[in-house]
Amino acid sequence: MSEDILSGGELDALLAGMKQTIVDTEKEKEEEEVSSAPSAIVSKKKGKIKIYDFRRPDKFSKDQIRTLEMMHEGFARHFGADLSAYIRTIAEITVTSVKQLTYSEYVERIPNPTSIAVFSMEPLKGLAVFEINPSIIFPIIDRVLGGHGEAISKPRELTDLEQSIVGKIIEKAFVNLKDSWHRIVDFDPEIKARETNPQFIQIVAPNEMCLNLNFEIKIKEHVGAMSMCIPYMVIEPVLYKLSAKQWFTLSKEEMNTETQSILNEKVKKTWVPVYANIGATVLKMKEIVHLQVGDIIKLDTNIKDEILVRVENKPMFYGKIGTKGKKKAVKITSVIKKGDTSFEKKFAIKAIDITK
Repeated sequence: MSEDILSGGELDALLAGMKQTIVDTEKEKEEEEVSSAPSAIVSKKKGKIKIYDFRRPDKFSKDQIRTLEMMHEGFARHFGADLSAYIRTIAEITVTSVKQLTYSEYVERIPNPTSIAVFSMEPLKGLAVFEINPSIIFPIIDRVLGGHGEAISKPRELTDLEQSIVGKIIEKAFVNLKDSWHRIVDFDPEIKARETNPQFIQIVAPNEMCLNLNFEIKIKEHVGAMSMCIPYMVIEPVLYKLSAKQWFTLSKEEMNTETQSILNEKVKKTWVPVYANIGATVLKMKEIVHLQVGDIIKLDTNIKDEILVRVENKPMFYGKIGTKGKKKAVKITSVIKKGDTSFEKKFAIKAIDITK
């Protein structure tokens, strides 16, 4: 019986063995957990984890966003040229951002009141929104009505006459919008509704993902925003075409023909300054110092001589001075051909800068 009783040393050795077994078992479990989740360790070593919101998944890839940005950069330039001709002053339009938002987020960013047009893009199904901020629409209206392009101190709703003017401006924008999209899809924008309160416009569900295009319009000292909202469901049928590879697959010949046609139309509508220099002379400094009101400076040009006519500071024509009605005028007598530099000697362009 005494042989079955363990001594004190044997008990200590048995307890120590049990503790070691427990430690080894815990280590094995930890190793198994680590080996079963290698991706977690790899992601930790690689860096930051990207947060993904399943409530608003990305519908457009970065490549598609960039292609859309390039398309509407062209739209902004061409619409800016048309708007400049319409209001008879320089209007600069640039793309500020292209992003994807839910429809409710887009509506929250629009001021109230503002100028909104809901339009269709047949044959694409659905509706889209075109909006021009009141901070820039009123200077545009003032220019159209013959003013200097003054803004108003407090935004208000548009009158019927102002709505009609804005409608014509939007139609001009749609012509350029159609041109910028024609490589992807040939659609016909058509205004379906007009509104000033964005809360009254519900073209899709609030959580529907949309393409949000933002522009900046600058007219003299006035700067304002313009935006478009196109739901994902509208352009989903042609989404596969919105890639850089697809965008640049057009032949060089087609691109040249198209570009030439667009440039011809835009150049014809562009306003450019024309200068007619009636003559020049050289005076001594002491003569300039003693000049007084009523003094006459004799120029080197005879009244019957031809003068140089410049377009954007580039010599383009020869002409003669005269009058038409009660205004002074210049009659074009000949065109300066490309490569012809005889005017430099004739008008001493290198000796005297007639533009200063």
